[in-house]
Amino acid sequence: MGRLQSLYNKAPYGVQSVLLNLYALGIHRERYGRPFARALEELKKTQWYSPDQIHQYQLERLQALIKHAYDTVPFYGKRFAEHGVRPEEIKDLEDISKLPVLTCEDVRTAGEELISSKYPKSKLIHGHTSGTTGSPLSCYWDKQTCVYNNAVDWRQKLWGGVKYGDGIALLLGRTIVPTNKTTPPFWQHDRIHNMLWMSSFHLSEEYLTHFFKKLNQYRPAGIEGYPSTVYILARYLKKIGQKFPVKAVFTSSETLLPLQRELIEEHFQAPVFDFYGMAERVAFAGHCPEAHEYHLSFEFALNETIDNDGNPVEPGKEGYLVGTSLLNFGMPFIRYKTSDVTAINTEQCNCGRHMPRFTGVTTKDEDIVVTPEGKLISSSVLTHPFKPLDAVQESQIIQEKIDLLRIKIVPREDYTEKDSAHLIAALSQRVGLSMRIELEFVENIPRTKAGKFRWVISKVPLPL
Repeated sequence: MGRLQSLYNKAPYGVQSVLLNLYALGIHRERYGRPFARALEELKKTQWYSPDQIHQYQLERLQALIKHAYDTVPFYGKRFAEHGVRPEEIKDLEDISKLPVLTCEDVRTAGEELISSKYPKSKLIHGHTSGTTGSPLSCYWDKQTCVYNNAVDWRQKLWGGVKYGDGIALLLGRTIVPTNKTTPPFWQHDRIHNMLWMSSFHLSEEYLTHFFKKLNQYRPAGIEGYPSTVYILARYLKKIGQKFPVKAVFTSSETLLPLQRELIEEHFQAPVFDFYGMAERVAFAGHCPEAHEYHLSFEFALNETIDNDGNPVEPGKEGYLVGTSLLNFGMPFIRYKTSDVTAINTEQCNCGRHMPRFTGVTTKDEDIVVTPEGKLISSSVLTHPFKPLDAVQESQIIQEKIDLLRIKIVPREDYTEKDSAHLIAALSQRVGLSMRIELEFVENIPRTKAGKFRWVISKVPLPL
């Protein structure tokens, strides 16, 4: 992917269009097609399952996963033996608590011992997460996981009235056009999936008029992006006194603030459907049409909440979210403890679904970076340069001035100058060459009383 991105960045706009659609075709063959259609049809039925049906569905898949992990994953063979647990002892969902939680550090230490011997590494899809503390983690997904990840995503889009193939304008973290580009187009059209990828690095007043000219031509059924990014569009619409009606707006990756939702819904004249997912693929949840609450996709993962001592908490009480993927047999994550805090509610929703739900997740607060040119850069966009850097234990971005970013880094032993060069180059590509970037190496990063910290802190006011 790195070589392809490098080639893409250097290519002329027309060649970039061809490369993007070739990449989209590869993704389509890997994660869509008939397997995706079958999965989506299944999920359209299972969303109406009764509590007993949900329980049986999860139990059958959990037991199959446990046996598979015990027989074919070296890490779990050892872990089961160390704790005196055999697969046949998992007779009900609650029995999963006989196993200890899996931590980020466990995953890093285990490495390829977490990969099933039945899945050649070359057949798995490699992914990264920056984590809630900016510390990258590598993981691998099998094809089934990728297909169902898309399917649960599109099931939620159906809740918003947007069908697969309907036009969607995307404002996410990928570099679609060079960040130093000063004339339109600032977008590319994925014709395979009918998605308009728009640059999240050109969201200044100077360029936003071009964005909406293109959106008026494209007429998307939905908008998808980070909450702070879509909020920038809504603020611009408010400033020019206009609306841009769509069927639905989909947000993710950041905390959706009430003031963001209110302004977005007012100026896009559509409900906002926020969704929650993780690169580790141990949870997927999305807002339904009837309530601003997240429905957990029980087909995707078995989720629990635990206290500080690792004990299960009662339904409705807050605890750390723990997830067991019911799909990823290539690199199983069993009882993976996240750093997110939430409360799971099993009562039926007003929409009629019995899918478990939670009202929200407590994660880090994040700010928006403002470039000297007046561009607004979402904090989620800035996670991308860190994702390949396994040598970074933790990081924090502080915008001290309009033209100065200070990056705090807690390095691992194998951190090198090459990592620094990558980080500066990748960040410069996103925030522009007029932004100074200083790296500060520290032993630790101060936490809040809740044990977390803000990953991006900006001391610069927003221009919009």
